[in-house]
Amino acid sequence: MNSLWHVVGILVVGSFLSCSSSRQLRHEESSNLRYRTLGTEKYGEGAEYTFNSTKTALLCVKEAKTTLLVPQRRIAFFVFDVTADSILFEDNLANGSVAWNDEFSIIVKIIPGIEESEEKSPHRQPGYIFDLRSKKTKNLERVIVQ
Repeated sequence: MNSLWHVVGILVVGSFLSCSSSRQLRHEESSNLRYRTLGTEKYGEGAEYTFNSTKTALLCVKEAKTTLLVPQRRIAFFVFDVTADSILFEDNLANGSVAWNDEFSIIVKIIPGIEESEEKSPHRQPGYIFDLRSKKTKNLERVIVQ
């Protein structure tokens, strides 16, 4: 009789574990479909999706091809929070790059065009860092060593 209770207990625990793991799997599949759907709606086919190291956020980037009419490389992107199932930030730029800086931030570098001003500032790199935790951007202020 005692062994019967052990078997019943194991079956009950096993069913709870399988239900919770399938629920989590369904949530992950749902998030996967959501960010892919958003990426396709916003940018069409060909967007690239890159997760952060913990897979809690995703960077969706679409680089437009250059043409004679639009020689700049246009980049559109958004940061998607997988756990909240929503877009945290989105932007687009001409001539630049965007990538994960670390687990909680992305770095956006902008390649400036022709500067008309006589006063150029070689000490500042155009671009910004977006912090996922604070949901704010900060300027890149790196000194270029020559």
